[in-house]
Amino acid sequence: MDDREVTEHAERHLGPFLRAHPLENDSGRDLGLGVFFFESPSMVSVVTIGLRSRMLQSPLPLELVCSVRPGQEEHAERLVERFARLSVLGDVELEYDDGLLVEEPLVPDTEIRGLLAAPHPYADEMFNLVRDADGTLSLQFVTLVPITGPEGAYLGDHETGELFELWESAGTDLLDLRRPSAV
Repeated sequence: MDDREVTEHAERHLGPFLRAHPLENDSGRDLGLGVFFFESPSMVSVVTIGLRSRMLQSPLPLELVCSVRPGQEEHAERLVERFARLSVLGDVELEYDDGLLVEEPLVPDTEIRGLLAAPHPYADEMFNLVRDADGTLSLQFVTLVPITGPEGAYLGDHETGELFELWESAGTDLLDLRRPSAV
């Protein structure tokens, strides 16, 4: 898949394309990938474009996405960029249920302490796995779902599906970075 096809797929499921910019390392060197923004009435999604050619350890080429409430996209951008840099520079394999949990808030003045790799909780399931014209899987979108510290700790003893059930029963808005913890 080329960048245009990835962008068109994201637009079909996440809303119209807004803007894009290249992703750089800490010294300002272009990493050969970008972050693209897509907006629907209820969310703004930040998506990597080009990561699929950089992460050689993953079993299926992938791109990252983080979706948030409108007005919170600059935080989602930083979250995606941080995780993309860690993935590219660390040459790690990333799969659903992987994550990152830290002591300090990832988003200032919030309870968000981590990211959970998962299927997109609000997009149609056809968004997550992309097939080429032959029906062969050609790309996977991994959504980075922001989690609170207590939710991250909960995952130490529970399956990811149990956390999603807890979120659903609590009516948790996973797009809101300012949300309270469901745990």
